[in-house]
Amino acid sequence: MSSFEGCRVLLVEDESLVAMLAEDMLLDLGCEVVVAMRLDKALALARAERFDLAVLDVNLGDARSYPVADLLFERCTPFLFATGYGKRGLEAPYQGVPVLQKPYHAAPLEHLLHHLLTCEPPRRGELNRPGPCGCLGGEPEAGSFRADSVG
Repeated sequence: MSSFEGCRVLLVEDESLVAMLAEDMLLDLGCEVVVAMRLDKALALARAERFDLAVLDVNLGDARSYPVADLLFERCTPFLFATGYGKRGLEAPYQGVPVLQKPYHAAPLEHLLHHLLTCEPPRRGELNRPGPCGCLGGEPEAGSFRADSVG
């Protein structure tokens, strides 16, 4: 049984093939996944439903997912951003949020989801604040991977 068994995850991703890939990875981990491909749907879901975790693509066509992030901050729902730009692609108030570098890969996704469940989540506006477990801060241990973008 996975540590994610039964976790409800909001997946916000506007590219259908990428959304299907990420959804499959989350389902393989035992998560219950709700997909939103547009900002308005993601906002409605974040307001109306309870989620244990969320994975937010930063760029949603002509919109950004920051309004969803703000709602998740308010509701104390742990989340990560998924982007091909790494932390450099985030606006300053969101720099403390864990980042999954695209394209999606199962091991970094699982690592960051575990981090979200076991570490203190960042609060809005806390720039580059490592979590108390240190899995995202400082230098990675020899032989380990780093899921967030370096630099």
